Formats: sequence, C-alpha cells, structure tokens
Amino acid sequence: MIFWNSDSSLLATGLPLKAISKLLANSSSDAELQQSLEKLGTKYLTRYLIIRDYRTLMETGLQKLPIIPIIAGIPGAGKTTIAKELSTALNIGLVIGGDALRSTLRTIVPKDDDEVLHSSVYDTWKFFGNYSKENLISGYKSQAKIMNFSIQKMIADRGLRDGESMIVEYLHFLPGQIHSDLLAHPSIIPIILQISDKDLLKNRIKLRTKYSHLRNSGERLITEIDKYFQIQDYLCSEATKHKLQIFNVNDFVEGFESILDYVLKRIKSLNEMKDYTKQIKLIDEIINERKN
Repeated sequence: MIFWNSDSSLLATGLPLKAISKLLANSSSDAELQQSLEKLGTKYLTRYLIIRDYRTLMETGLQKLPIIPIIAGIPGAGKTTIAKELSTALNIGLVIGGDALRSTLRTIVPKDDDEVLHSSVYDTWKFFGNYSKENLISGYKSQAKIMNFSIQKMIADRGLRDGESMIVEYLHFLPGQIHSDLLAHPSIIPIILQISDKDLLKNRIKLRTKYSHLRNSGERLITEIDKYFQIQDYLCSEATKHKLQIFNVNDFVEGFESILDYVLKRIKSLNEMKDYTKQIKLIDEIINERKN
C-alpha cells in the first residue's frame, strides 16, 4: 500500500519519485527527513509539513473540512493532467471530469428538453441566432447552467455535507452560477487555467491522443480554437470579477508549481480552522429534499 503509509505525505512536496526514494533511504527519522527536505529547499519542507498536519488532524478526528479543488479551463489547457497531479500529491481518490459528467447528463436529459446540452459547446451559438461572440457566450452560459447545477449539488452533498475530499475539473465552471455561500466555503478551491499561446494549445491538443484521448486526434477542437479562446476570455473575466485565482499554464511545470503552492496555502488555512459552521443553503435544501 502506498497512500496509507505516512511516507506518502512526501508526494505533496512535488519532488520526483527518485528524489523522494533517496530521501527515505537516507533518513532514519522524521527529524532527519525534515532536515534533508530543508536542504533541498524550504518550500519542500513547508509543503510536507502542511499536508502532514492535515492528515494528523484527520486521523485524530479534529479536521472536519475536506479539500475540494475545482479546476476550470478550455480543452488542452491541462485540467485533467493537473487534476491527476493534485490527486497524487494530496491523496484525493475522487476525481470528477466534466466531459464524463456531461455524457451522463445527456443520457438523463432528453435532447428535446435541452438541445443546448446535447450540442458541442462551440456550436451552442446556433440556438441564439447568427454567429457572434455574444451568442457563443450565451450558448456557453446556457450549457454551463445545467452543469453547474449538477456539480454544485454533488459538491454540497458528498463534499461538504459528508466531508469527502474531491477534485472537479471541467470547462463550464462559472462562479456567477454557483451559490455564493458554497463558493465562499473554505474547502472550495477554484483554480482557473489560462493559456495565451495559440500554437502551444494546438500542440497540447494533438498530444492528448498519445496520453488520454487515444481515439480522438483533436482536429475537431483545433478547427474551433478561436471560439475556445473567446470562451477562455469570458471565463477569466468572470474569475477576475469574483476575485478568483487565475494561473497561466503556458509553462506547464511552472504553472503547476504555482497551483500546488496555492492549494497547500489554502490547506494550511483549513488546518487552522478545522471546522466551518456557517449555514450553507444548498446543503439545507438537500437535507429537506431527503426528508420529503
């Protein structure tokens, strides 16, 4: 077993596995381990101590706040990869992908009831008139509405009510469509990805065929790349409006390092709070629904 071992806290340092292996082999105590981490860089020791403290609080029953990063960005920005990296670093087993959820919703919601949901996001403008950026964003917002309705209920129920950590990654996260008290909860950690290099994005979309989308060349997405950049502009403007953190991921490694530090900083706050008792309207609604 890997994650049930206390040594797995070292994964939160972001160090390569070989470096972690060397640290463990050369350290006979936690004190020696911490000294070795500090020699490599203060940030590695800080990351290790934050996640170790969080797990200690969990094990003693004092920590009641789950960790719920929400990763938003256009296709190719790196949502899935960052979700995988955070899942490994933080030992969060539940990762929800927006594409899979939307596929599921399409089997539940008939096409006649919501044609926008059953359309590709870059074609949703067709339901609002002639092509324009305004109509493209109207289509995106319309499709996002049902996605955010479903995802926030899942987060409120499984995440905040039950206290289960999870990572959610999807294109449609719009803070204006999320309950304000849910968005303000300390466990919720929005992460908005921004990529500004169009050629770089095209190459990343092509690379997905090798690593994740084995039967999808990505050419369909590449032909619509200008529309995705318009959606990204809107997503980032909404994030700025709601004072959410935006991370440039042109340099993926550098971007992930910034994201990891940000998430761990938020986890440090959870370590200090341990619990949160403010009323969440959506949780109350879910409880009342089940009573009825």
